[in-house]
Amino acid sequence: MKLLLFPMILLWLAPDPPMTIERDRDRWKPYYTDTAPNAVASKWYLPFDVANRKDARQIRVVSIFGDHRDSYLKGHVHTAIDINPLKPKSKLVSVYPMAKGIVCSVHLGENQRTVVLKHKLPDGKIMFTSYKHLKEVYVSNGQQVDENVKIARLFTPVESKKYGGDYHHLHLEIRKSFDDYGCASWLTMNKKQLDLRFFNPLVFIKENLKP
Repeated sequence: MKLLLFPMILLWLAPDPPMTIERDRDRWKPYYTDTAPNAVASKWYLPFDVANRKDARQIRVVSIFGDHRDSYLKGHVHTAIDINPLKPKSKLVSVYPMAKGIVCSVHLGENQRTVVLKHKLPDGKIMFTSYKHLKEVYVSNGQQVDENVKIARLFTPVESKKYGGDYHHLHLEIRKSFDDYGCASWLTMNKKQLDLRFFNPLVFIKENLKP
């Protein structure tokens, strides 16, 4: 009896294997709707109501792409840029699509609420934009949108304090793929994984927001 109990005790005491994208992705698949955009994303805009949505100088970068974080899983890589409008028109900052597309995922909750849009490019390729840290969401899966549809609003600084952090900004991802169904946002651990699924949003904005 003692011989049988010993390996069982060791198994019980053994730490859980580290969470990975491959281990976690199926948990988020139910939030994904696999439908195609009706329109082509040929023009790109800033995700805020600013004086000129084609001018990259209209945003303020709070946190850069690719730096290492200690939040959630220590050492994970930041897959986005965190941004705010340089001169917000209102205390309640609205979020808009960067281009024509379709809502393919609304997932997470509280201070991590996220909307993901799927875009069809002129050459037929598919890409995604992801908008996180949303206080309110105004769209749903399967909804076709363009750059003028208000999809969400951000936290105010006062609302953000409830969660003990600075969540009053937009975590903006520009994605090559969404095969992880969202979990790569917090489980990307190295540059290889980062480059596999994500573009640098600041570079993308500068290259694609043409007058």
